[in-house]
Amino acid sequence: AALRGVQCTLLQSGPSHIYKMDGVALQHTHDPALSGKGLGLSQAATLYFTQSTVQPGNQLLFSGKPPAEWEQVLRGEQGASIEAIRRHLFSLSQNNVNAVLIQVQEGTGVLTVLRPAPSKGGIPKDTFPESEASTPPAQAENLPPQQQPDTISQATPSDPEPETAATEFTPAAYSIPPVEEDEAPPEIEEVVPEFPTSIPRDTSKAPSTDSLREMDTPIMDEPPEVNEPHQPSETTRQVARGLVSGMRTSRHMGNAFSRNFQKFLPNLLPESNDPSQSSSIMMIVIAILIPLLVVTAGVTVYMKYGLSIEYDDNFRRAEEAYNQAITTTDPARQRDWWDRVLFYLDKAEFYRTTPELETMREEAQANRDELLSIQRLNFFPAFSGGVNAQISRLAANEIDLFMLDAERGRVLHASQVGSNFEMDEAFRCGPGDYGEYQVGPIVDILILPRLNSLNASVLGIDAGGNLLYCSPRQVGQAIPLAVPDTNWGRVTGFTLDGSNLYVLDASSRAIWVYTGQDASFLDRPYFFFGGQIPEIDDSIDLVVSSDELYLLHADGHISTCSYSRLDTVPTRCEDPATIVNPIPAYQDIDLFEQAHITQIIQTSPPDLSLLMLDADNRNILRISPRTLELRDQIHPMPGSSLPQRPAGAMTVNPNRVLFLAVGDQVYFATDMP
Repeated sequence: AALRGVQCTLLQSGPSHIYKMDGVALQHTHDPALSGKGLGLSQAATLYFTQSTVQPGNQLLFSGKPPAEWEQVLRGEQGASIEAIRRHLFSLSQNNVNAVLIQVQEGTGVLTVLRPAPSKGGIPKDTFPESEASTPPAQAENLPPQQQPDTISQATPSDPEPETAATEFTPAAYSIPPVEEDEAPPEIEEVVPEFPTSIPRDTSKAPSTDSLREMDTPIMDEPPEVNEPHQPSETTRQVARGLVSGMRTSRHMGNAFSRNFQKFLPNLLPESNDPSQSSSIMMIVIAILIPLLVVTAGVTVYMKYGLSIEYDDNFRRAEEAYNQAITTTDPARQRDWWDRVLFYLDKAEFYRTTPELETMREEAQANRDELLSIQRLNFFPAFSGGVNAQISRLAANEIDLFMLDAERGRVLHASQVGSNFEMDEAFRCGPGDYGEYQVGPIVDILILPRLNSLNASVLGIDAGGNLLYCSPRQVGQAIPLAVPDTNWGRVTGFTLDGSNLYVLDASSRAIWVYTGQDASFLDRPYFFFGGQIPEIDDSIDLVVSSDELYLLHADGHISTCSYSRLDTVPTRCEDPATIVNPIPAYQDIDLFEQAHITQIIQTSPPDLSLLMLDADNRNILRISPRTLELRDQIHPMPGSSLPQRPAGAMTVNPNRVLFLAVGDQVYFATDMP
C-alpha cells in the first residue's frame, strides 16, 4: 500500500483480502482472477492494482486467509477502536492467523506498530539480570546477527503496565539516536526522521472539488482561508446581548423561586417535630427542581434564539461568498467562491431549511457546474430489490440489459418492460459444458450486431479464450478461439471493432486480433504490436477505434497505440498518453490524479467519444478520441438515489440510455447528452 495525500494505491499479488472501514461501510477488495494464484503456482507474479480514498480514522485490514466470520465482525465494528477490533477478531479463531490492521491518522509519516502488553505484574525479577539479557554473554557472541538478543530492562512493580506497547518505524536509511539507559521510554515515541535535502517531501494535495459538500454533518468551523477578517454584525451583537440578559433573568427568577419555595414547602409537608428531617426533605426537593428549571429555561432560550443565530450567521457568510463569486473574473477563484457558498449553505441547512437557501443553492450549483463542464443526470433504479450479484461489466442493446456477475462468472439478463426492467430467470449463460467444449467463468462481455451467423445477442469470453454465444430463450453455444502461437496466458478482456475481435492477454503482454465474419472468428490471429511492445501486464480494459488502441491500466493511466498496416512503418505506442484538460477552472487541480478510473468504453457515432468511469465518485469523464481532450463530466444530481459506494460498471445503449452498476443494483438515466 502506498499513500499519497488521501489516495491509497493497493497492490495484491496472489489470493489476498483487503478490508477498508470508514465508519459507515465496509469495502472488500479480493479478486483472485486478477491477483493470480500466488508465488510458486504460476510462471510470473500477477500484479493487481486498486485505488481507494482514505481519511483520518479509516481502518485497513490485510490478510491472506481471513476466517469467514471476520467480514461480518468488521461490518458490525464500524467506528470501534483498533484495539477492540483486534481483540474481537482473534477471539473468533483458534487457528494461527496472519493479518495486519492499520488505522490512518494525521501525522508526519511515522508508522506506529502496536503490540500486546506483557503479562500483569511485569517480568519476574529473577528472570533477567538488571543490566544483562537472558542469554549469557559467551553464547550471545556466537549467535548470528539476526539472533543477537536485545537488552531488556527490568520492570519495577510500582510502574504501571501500559495496555499496548508501541514500536515506531522510520525509513531504514536514517539512523535513530539511542535512548539513554536512565530515561524511562515513553509508551509511544513520535520519531520524525531528518530527511536529506535530496529527497522531495510530499506536499498536501488539493482537495476534491466535491469534498466540502459531501460531509453528512458540518465538521469545519472555518471555511478556506480568505483575506478579509470577519466581524459580527450589529444584529448578531444585539441578539447575543438579549441572550445574556435572558440568562441573567432566568437565574434571578430561579433564585427568587428557591427562596419562596423554601417558605411555602413547610405548608405542604406533614408536620414534624424534628427540624432536621424537614430541612433534609426540603433540600432534596430543591436540589431536584432547581436544575430542572435552569435546564428547561436554557433549552427554551437556545431553541428560540440560538438556532436562529447559527442559521443567520452561516447564511450571511454564504451571501458574502456569493457576492464575491459573481464579481470575480478568474475561473479558478470563481470555483473556490462557489464551493464556499455551498459549504456555508450546508452548514445553515443543518439548523433550518428556507426557500431563500434552496434558491441560492440551485444557482450556486448551476454556476459551479457550468465552470467545471459538469452535466447532471437523474438516475433511477432498474430493479426494485437489486440483482443479488456483484456486477463488473454491463452490455445493452435497445431492449436487453446484460450483467456480468463477477463472483459466479455468469451473465444475467433483464428485459425492458415499459419504464422498468424485469429479470429473466430462465436465462442461462455461464460456466459449464456446452457440447464437446467446457467454458470457465466469464471475464468480459459485449453486445453483438443483430445480424450474426449464430443469432446471439451477447458474447462472453473466459480466461482460456473460449467464446460463449448467448441469447434469450436459446441455449448457449461455445466456440473456442484458435490458440495463438505463444499459447494463452490469461485472457482479461476483449472488444469488437467492426468485424475484428481484439483479445487482451495482459499476463503474456499480448493483444491478438481475430478477423471474423458475421461474429464468427475461426481464423488464426495476428499480433497487434510490432517491434515496440508496451508494458501492458497491468492493463484492465481496452477500446479500439479504426486501428487506434486505448489501453486502461490498473493505476488509472491510459496508453495509446496506432496500428500500422505498412511494413515500412511500425506500430507506435505512447505510454502514458497525456489527457488534456482545457477547462480553465481546473488550472490548479489535477482532475485525473484525483479520479479512480476502472473502466473505459466508446460510444457509438455520431457522437463518438471515450467514457471513463471514476468508480469512487460515481462520475464519468467524457474524452475526445485521438486528441484525448476532456469534453465534460457526467455526475448524478445532488441528492440522487445512488448510494455512497464505488460504481462497478457502466454502459450506454444505442438509445443513449446510460447504465451504472453500484453494488447489486443497476441505475439508468435516459437523458444522456
